[in-house]
Amino acid sequence: MNATLSALNPLTLRFAHNVIEHLGLKLYQNKPTNVLAELVSNSWDAMASRVFIELNNSPSGSPASISVFDDGRGMSKTDLATNYLVVGQPKPRPSQSPDKSRYPMGRKGIGKLAPFGIARIVHVVTVQNDLTMWLVFDYDAMLAAEHADASTTSIYAPTILADEVALDQLSSIVPPEMKDVFAKFQSTISSTASGTLVHATNLTLRKPISTVQLRESLGRRFTVTLARPDFTVHVNGGFLSESDVFPEWELRIPAVGTLEEAIHTPTGQRMVRYWVGFVKEASWSQEQAGVGVYAHGKVAQDRPFFFGVKGREIFSRYMYAVVEADWIDELPQDTISTDRTSVHWEDPDLEPLYNWGAKSVVSWIGSYEQKRKDVARLEDTALVDGFLSKTSDIKLRDTDKSHLIELISTVTPRLGKDHSARVRLVEATAKAWVHEPARKLIRELWEKVTTFEPTAFAASINRLSDELVPESLSLAVAFSLRVFALTQLHGHILKGQETQLQTLIESFPWILNTKYERYVYRRALATIVEQEANLIATRNPFPPIPADRTKPDFVFFGSPEDREILIVELKGPADTAQQEEYQQLHSYVLYLASRFTSSRVSGLLVSGDHSSTLMSFRSESMDFMKWNDVLLQSRRGHMDLLTALLVGTDPAGDDTRIQQVCELGGTAVRDFLTQMSVKEPQLRDLVNRLTPVPGTPQPKN
Repeated sequence: MNATLSALNPLTLRFAHNVIEHLGLKLYQNKPTNVLAELVSNSWDAMASRVFIELNNSPSGSPASISVFDDGRGMSKTDLATNYLVVGQPKPRPSQSPDKSRYPMGRKGIGKLAPFGIARIVHVVTVQNDLTMWLVFDYDAMLAAEHADASTTSIYAPTILADEVALDQLSSIVPPEMKDVFAKFQSTISSTASGTLVHATNLTLRKPISTVQLRESLGRRFTVTLARPDFTVHVNGGFLSESDVFPEWELRIPAVGTLEEAIHTPTGQRMVRYWVGFVKEASWSQEQAGVGVYAHGKVAQDRPFFFGVKGREIFSRYMYAVVEADWIDELPQDTISTDRTSVHWEDPDLEPLYNWGAKSVVSWIGSYEQKRKDVARLEDTALVDGFLSKTSDIKLRDTDKSHLIELISTVTPRLGKDHSARVRLVEATAKAWVHEPARKLIRELWEKVTTFEPTAFAASINRLSDELVPESLSLAVAFSLRVFALTQLHGHILKGQETQLQTLIESFPWILNTKYERYVYRRALATIVEQEANLIATRNPFPPIPADRTKPDFVFFGSPEDREILIVELKGPADTAQQEEYQQLHSYVLYLASRFTSSRVSGLLVSGDHSSTLMSFRSESMDFMKWNDVLLQSRRGHMDLLTALLVGTDPAGDDTRIQQVCELGGTAVRDFLTQMSVKEPQLRDLVNRLTPVPGTPQPKN
């Protein structure tokens, strides 16, 4: 029988040209963790209950050999010839598997080549029913076989040290450097008489593998290494447990075990199991945080991965989630990359899972954010108490302190674990805290309204008006600064200084309209457009700017989370915008709208004047403004509010903040207040009491 087998199925490795180099060396080159992950998955597929990894270093400390052995079912000579030695031979799926209690992790039949990414010599010792096959593979010889025969199929014959030899008869052929690991292998399979040992030597690694990092990596790549009592992994004699893999959780969802949800896909209802933990201290790098998606216990989508959720990085870096979706490895089409680091999420069958994941990530981070708020409230209380105990000139009542802590606690979670930043925030907020009567009185006001007591209601209104003086004056100081900025705008418009105008708009988008208060300058958006514009002419989506037109300047703004994007095209105060400028701006709006489908993208063209034809193009997404209109609209609105704040408070003329209004705003504020005081007696009295700014004309009675 053996003679017939040897004739029909000789123990030769058959492979397509260059496959060893591309699927062995180049796919796993200098990635020992990935190599060991492939060998562990092979042990799982072989129905092993125990897997042992031995990392051996030379006396000098450099890596000498890596061994992985298990007590699985091993391979017979027939198995070697018909399956193991055929590169790319698919493993049987569950309907064909002899034991359906485990779904095989391997699918592509190339994991056997993984050791050649880090080794030049690989021993495969496999035992089934006490009969041993021992093959030795030489990487350089395999490459020579490839280069010698560039035909469709190359053939390489490994060295055979044992051909169906009883296990206890092998002592004489064991190389000296393998005696220790071979003895451990023999002991492991003494009761089953079946198993496999893979011993990789002549390593190409320069640095020794960290046992600690290997434990963490294996535990995070395989859910089965921690969740199955019938499959244990040992690294250098130590049993791999959850304490080796994960730090202490500050929040875990659920507290223990996993949750399960059903999602609807084009191929029917599918189940997803998951758990997520948030650590107290993110000792790992950003690349190790996020979601790992697993199929049958092995990672399919590696971290960092967040199902496309962005803008929550300050919280997401503390997150470690495990999502088990076995069915993505059971689809007819192959949706997992060869190195099992990414999933083809564009596949229609996986779109529901991707959408579920995005919503779940937002929900998980929301739960963690609430947890951080609860913890922050306790921590901030201690910080405020500590600050007040050291600062004798700031005294707060208990009610003041509780409101201050509540305010700070809404912000500190977003500072993450930066303790020094939180201390600075507490100090700055406590110093700026005038008092809390506004909040208290507003609550009291609503209580009086609900009781319908006119006298009490009127008293609350009067108290509220008195107590709001500090708040109004603080706002007046802020608005005086804006008046100063608008004065600069006026000067640059008169001088036609286009560069300075662009700088002002980038820094103060509210100049264009108060509805842009929340907008901030987005250099990243400008980079995206610039990169697209630099592509070859056949792909550039933007119309060229005529040679006889001045090149326009573009400023890109975004609201929080870029839900709204504004593109502002700036032309000089002396320029008249034509249809060419509109077309350029409109093309940018359309392009960014196609890139950011969940954002509302609009454009604004600002110039000295506009051609009459442009007005017909005005729409919800496209608007036009003249520089003079920008100045008049913005300056009038801000100055009116400044005047109303000052008149409404009727403060003392020597109030420090009143002096700041004019000192910070400069002569523009003083001149404007003087003009306004002509028609407003209360304001005139206030201006007369002000200490004059040097060089400013005095108001007339």
